[in-house]
Amino acid sequence: MRRTLPIIALLAALAASAPAEAGIRAVYDDPGKTKQLRIEVADNGDARIADSASDDYGLLVGGEFYIVDVEGGKSTVARLKDVAAAMDQVLPPIFKGLFEKIGESMKARKIRIEPGRIDSIAGRTGRIYVIRGLDDSDPEKPTEFLISQDADLKPVGAALESFMNAAIVPMAPLIRDAAVELIEETRAIFALGTPIDAGGRFKLISTEPASFPDVYFRLPAKPQSLKELVSAMKNSAKTGGQ
Repeated sequence: MRRTLPIIALLAALAASAPAEAGIRAVYDDPGKTKQLRIEVADNGDARIADSASDDYGLLVGGEFYIVDVEGGKSTVARLKDVAAAMDQVLPPIFKGLFEKIGESMKARKIRIEPGRIDSIAGRTGRIYVIRGLDDSDPEKPTEFLISQDADLKPVGAALESFMNAAIVPMAPLIRDAAVELIEETRAIFALGTPIDAGGRFKLISTEPASFPDVYFRLPAKPQSLKELVSAMKNSAKTGGQ
């Protein structure tokens, strides 16, 4: 009995110090910009996505995507849905509740998608889809997306789609309706599965099992409220973004 107690204590200590979340890490290469995109997913589907060229990152928590802006060691957090809603209050509405429809099917108005052959990259198999209409200057120009339907890559795709939307939203005041069209196109493409080669723009280079501590997917600060975001946007407009 005396010898058993230390063993039990040791096992308990190891269990307490072990990472509580296990999942997958996927790394994409962006050949044109010499950077990488790392997507890490816990076993409950929460995900963290970061660009190697920036300290900022995104968190997909409970199906909601949050933008984490890191400056001077301080993190500011905003839910993507709230950023879009705040923008619609400050400017003539653009998104009109678009991000409330996450998960619903959406028909992209300008693109045409044709399934092609089976191919593989980085040990993952997918189907090539030929997509036309992505280039307004040449609507017939084909772009090939290699898209996987591997179940363990599904949360990787969800994080990647949200990350791409987070890059589109800030451009909305300049491109207006084109922002909605880009989000529609993105949703239509990701509805096919998880892109593992997006026309050479970013390519999957590795996937591996990974374990993460609990805190890795926690929000580093309280998200800004819709009211706070509206106020910040109005102040920024008054000061010219200074």
